[in-house]
Amino acid sequence: MKDKGFRTKKKFGQHLLIASGVIQKIVDEIDVKPEDIIVEIGVGTGQLTEEILKRNPKKLYGIEIDPEAYPIIEEKFSGYENFQLIKKDFFDVNLFELAEGQKIKVVGNLPYNVASLILVNMPFYLNIIQLCVFMLQKEVAEKLIAKPKTKQYTFLSVFIQTFFDVEYVMSVPARFFKPPPKVTSAVVKLIPKENPPIDKIKEYKNFVSHLFSARRKMLRTKLPVEVLKKADIPETARAEELTVEDFINLFKNS
Repeated sequence: MKDKGFRTKKKFGQHLLIASGVIQKIVDEIDVKPEDIIVEIGVGTGQLTEEILKRNPKKLYGIEIDPEAYPIIEEKFSGYENFQLIKKDFFDVNLFELAEGQKIKVVGNLPYNVASLILVNMPFYLNIIQLCVFMLQKEVAEKLIAKPKTKQYTFLSVFIQTFFDVEYVMSVPARFFKPPPKVTSAVVKLIPKENPPIDKIKEYKNFVSHLFSARRKMLRTKLPVEVLKKADIPETARAEELTVEDFINLFKNS
């Protein structure tokens, strides 16, 4: 292996996926087409990248923050004209600039330490996303599909479910990674909703986040009573009890 000398780094939350069957299943979910522009977040040493390129998309952009991985990636994929390495932190990349006026597919084995932050960025790119397929901690994946009145139901659940239909694809045990993480992982698929109910995404994000702060407090301590009445929500309700539709309704009435 050309990448044998590569050392994963805790500060980047790196765990390299090494199970070929799992990699193939993830790329099956991406459903690579010849016209696709795909953005991979966190190339690492290119295991997922290689399988995507085998299926010949129009373009694959690989975003990688770790300089130690650059020579490995460049050597491994030098023969592919449809691959471009972006040597940056994901948060310094503007996906609109990569989209070339078309919808893109966003994929990746997300670094565990910033997975939630990456997810929160996705609604802001809603207009150009065709789908997302991500590997992340199972605990985070469960939040993405959580229902009201459960422990897993958080700000992240509501914010993502407002804009995407979320499918839990599969769980992935730690033994399929190098080094093995201390947690089980999961693959999720996010499909943008056809008619997003909110266009002021930043304001909505702040609104939902505010309602979930001190989540056990009644909503009447956070919102005017007339707003709750207009949205037909009891004053004594708590954020964790509300459906996604309730949050949308409250936001529109506030």
